[in-house]
Order: sequence, then C-alpha cells, then structure tokens
Amino acid sequence: MINALLVDAGGVLFNNVAEETSFVPAIARRYAVDERRLLAALLASAHVYERGAGHVHEVLRALLDEAGSPRTDAFDGDWVDRLYADSVRCYDANVAELAEVRRAHPELTVVLANNEAEHWDHLKNARYGHYRLFGRLCSSWRVGQVKPSAEYFAATLDRCRTEPREALMVDDRAAVIAAARDLGMRTLHISSPAVLRARLRATVENLVPSASG
Repeated sequence: MINALLVDAGGVLFNNVAEETSFVPAIARRYAVDERRLLAALLASAHVYERGAGHVHEVLRALLDEAGSPRTDAFDGDWVDRLYADSVRCYDANVAELAEVRRAHPELTVVLANNEAEHWDHLKNARYGHYRLFGRLCSSWRVGQVKPSAEYFAATLDRCRTEPREALMVDDRAAVIAAARDLGMRTLHISSPAVLRARLRATVENLVPSASG
C-alpha cells in the first residue's frame, strides 16, 4: 500500500524542452555558438540551476561565454524566457488524469518530484498552473538535490513523512526509475506520454486497495 505519489514533470506532464525542441538551437543561432556544444554543456551543467545553486540565466550566459559567443554582453533573459515558454508543451490529458487520480484518492500525498530550474518551474506554473495538482512541491530547487541521487530521495521522502515502500515514483527516465526501485519504492516508467493515461489509474488502484474497496 502506498501513501505518496511522486510525479515527475518533464516527459510526464510536459515535454522535455532542452532535448525535444528547437529551444537550444535557437539560442545557439542568436548567440553564434555551436548548438551541439551548447546542448551538451547545458545538460552537463543542469544540476547547478536545478538544485538552486545558480540562476538558470547566469548559468546559460556563462556557458555561452565559454562557447566563445561574441554576444554575451547582449544576453537577453526576457527573450530566453519567452522562447522557453513557447517551447513548452503541456500534455493536457495527463494533467487531467493526474487530477482525477488525486480527486479519487484524497488520502494520497501527491508530490511534484522533478528536476527543474526554479525560474522555469515558475514560468510553467504561471502559464499552466501545474502546482495546483500537488499537495507538496519537491522540485529539485526546493530540495537542494537532484534526481536520481540518494540525497534527493531521502530528503523528499522525509518531507512527505513516508517510507520508500509506501511511495510510487512516476518518471520518464530509466535511471530515476532504477534508483527509486533500488530504494524499495514502487515505480511506473513513463516511456512515452501515453503510458500515464493508460496505466496511472490502474497502478494506483492496485496499490491503494482500501480506497477502491
């Protein structure tokens, strides 16, 4: 039986902006750097802004400078934010499914358990209001750790006052699923967005028998 439902955002409720859209190539073109090098550097540095150790704008500006951009003096954070917001795609059916699961199981603590920059998490929420789906926000920037580290899971489970065996982790990354499973958590791997719609409700019903009976 579970009492906490931990849900990732990118790849589950939204697309993965950096990997799946023209967001990074557009920045690379504007600031005259190689897009492959910029993407690799951004992904390698993600832990800095995701755990709140630096603002994502400052990290990105430093990466552009390191990549040899001649235009970092003209870095435009507002333009980057508009580009980011326009690149986000919300999986509305998944949002609706999660909302229905929460409605049907008010006894569950539904947790936002994602790796994201604080600034961009807030941008998404301003447009889509995804924070309302959750009883507890444990984004990486709030916890100060990133998945799939043991420190992230320990801090998040502690905030939820639950044990690993009482939690279900829903995520699109195989490494996160493996780490959660190794800790004794139940898991649901979202290998494509459609998996959540097909399997979340049944998975939760199987793990919360008292609520369905």
